[in-house]
Amino acid sequence: MVNNIKIFSKKKNLISRNRASIKYKKYDYLFDEVNGRLFERLKLIKRNFKETLEIGSRTGNTIELFNKKNDMKKIFISDISKKMLLIAKKRKSNKQKNFLILDEENLPFKNKQFNLVFSNLYLHWANDFYKVLNEIYRILKPDGLFLCSVFGSETLNELKYSLCSAEEKISKKISPRVSPFLRLQDAGMLLQKSGFQLPVIDKDTIKIYYDDIFSLMKDLKGMGESNSLINRKKTFTTKKLFNLANKIYKNKFSNKKKIYATFEILYFIGWAKHTSQQKPKSPGSAKNKLSDALSSKEHNI
Repeated sequence: MVNNIKIFSKKKNLISRNRASIKYKKYDYLFDEVNGRLFERLKLIKRNFKETLEIGSRTGNTIELFNKKNDMKKIFISDISKKMLLIAKKRKSNKQKNFLILDEENLPFKNKQFNLVFSNLYLHWANDFYKVLNEIYRILKPDGLFLCSVFGSETLNELKYSLCSAEEKISKKISPRVSPFLRLQDAGMLLQKSGFQLPVIDKDTIKIYYDDIFSLMKDLKGMGESNSLINRKKTFTTKKLFNLANKIYKNKFSNKKKIYATFEILYFIGWAKHTSQQKPKSPGSAKNKLSDALSSKEHNI
């Protein structure tokens, strides 16, 4: 049975990322911050990752971090956006690099090819996240590592609330304007169901401050994170709605004359099965969070 889940428009996502490539340096602050946190986790893992695949590389923000890992010899840099990859190609690297445009739900690699699959804030655009996890598991070598970050379900809750409240007051109808994100309690279950061993789920909460709802949406557009839902409202949104949403936002979610936006970041760690590994604990153990041991705190940028 073929699963044809369609939530996001790949075409719209591609347009958003191509457009974002033009001024990528101005709007990459969140991705660079999370990239650094993801690499801190990678540095704690004593393994050699000779062959590495990065999914959703954007403009190659991770290449400088890869340069610091002497064990990495061959790296595949990939994204849906050719324009982003062209910028990534200009970054200096001491590794053997391959640049690929690919669909994360149908990875063009042979089985058991990579020691590490790495992805930073990209896989939330997958239409079938479970299928993506299965594809990643397929291409990992035994004892290979999957390390990624995705936006969690608490992301942009303030924006969702403000837009929905404004739309309900004006038109008595609500349109999906912010992407649905993965819930923390589902993440570990999906990792285990896909076959990953010793799964760990960790999370950060990052709050970023903006002047108003318009500056927030401008930055989301600049990040390439515009609404790509297939069922999004495609007609012109009136300024009246945004003005009301801005008023609601400021009244409910502001601090010192600035509004704040929450970004919940989920970190995935999972291993391809190998005989040297300890036996996994009973189902549900992936709900234990690395943050319990590392004392995760709320972070502001």
